[in-house]
Order: sequence, then structure tokens, then C-alpha cells
Amino acid sequence: MTPVPDPPPLPPAELDRLVEELKKDVDRTLIRENLKLTAEQRLRKLMSHQRFVDELRRAGRELLVRP
Repeated sequence: MTPVPDPPPLPPAELDRLVEELKKDVDRTLIRENLKLTAEQRLRKLMSHQRFVDELRRAGRELLVRP
């Protein structure tokens, strides 16, 4: 398989417009709160979320195999 080349960079004005368009859909309060945590706290939070996702997947699989 041949690699796909990167697209050409956007002109600065177009890049600024794109960034502003994307920013409206981002809840920056969550980013600010997360940045208040230490690296260890963020890692523990990530691990907790991952355990939750794993449990959801396990529960979903269990529902699929029920008669």
C-alpha cells in the first residue's frame, strides 16, 4: 500500500477561521479543570474512565449472549 501524502498547509487566514469554527464546539471548562490536576491525578482519572468503559463493554457482551 502506498502512503497518502499530507495535504498542503492551509493559509494562515483559513487556518484561523477553521480554529475559530472548531472552538465553538469545545467545552473549554473541562480542559481548564483537567489542567488543574497533576499528571498523576489525570492518569488516575483516565484509568478510572477506562475501567468504566471496560465494564460497559463487558455488560454489553453479556446482554448479547443472553437467550
